Amino acid sequence: MLGTAVFAFVCAAMCFSRYNTLKNEGSKTDYDTGGGILAMIGMIFVLLAFIFTGAEYYYQLSDIENIKKFQEIESVYKKKADDLSAEFAGYLAQKYPEHEKKIFDKIGPENVQIYLVKYPEIRASETIMKLVEHINKLQSDVYDQQVKMAGARKSIRLRLRNPWILNFVLPKE
Repeated sequence: MLGTAVFAFVCAAMCFSRYNTLKNEGSKTDYDTGGGILAMIGMIFVLLAFIFTGAEYYYQLSDIENIKKFQEIESVYKKKADDLSAEFAGYLAQKYPEHEKKIFDKIGPENVQIYLVKYPEIRASETIMKLVEHINKLQSDVYDQQVKMAGARKSIRLRLRNPWILNFVLPKE
């Protein structure tokens, strides 16, 4: 957009220059009118560029803040999933004391399902099954937050490459 405005200003300058040349020769021309119109068009494009950039600046700040929010939410979900995994590991260690060391070393939110397959008799416990469902939901929520962050980062990158706005004004991530 700024390039279009510069082009209009250059054309206006050329019209005014041509007008002055012909005026000095004694000719009557309307090049000054054309120059004025082109200068006005250039000013309109500059004004539009600042308006669009102001809106995009707000959206850029919004996306940057959303990324921070998504990261905080993701860390809360991860902490919850880790806490519930520790509770799950405690239950397994209580039920299977001979495997306690292996259980505590390897258990995490992402591999809770493996222990359900390894120890099928714990499926009988309704509490454990609800715990596993909750852990799985938290893991899914973590992935959802990561997808939202990726979308916000994509929007930021696109705005920084948009030729219709003044990119030097926009904040970086």
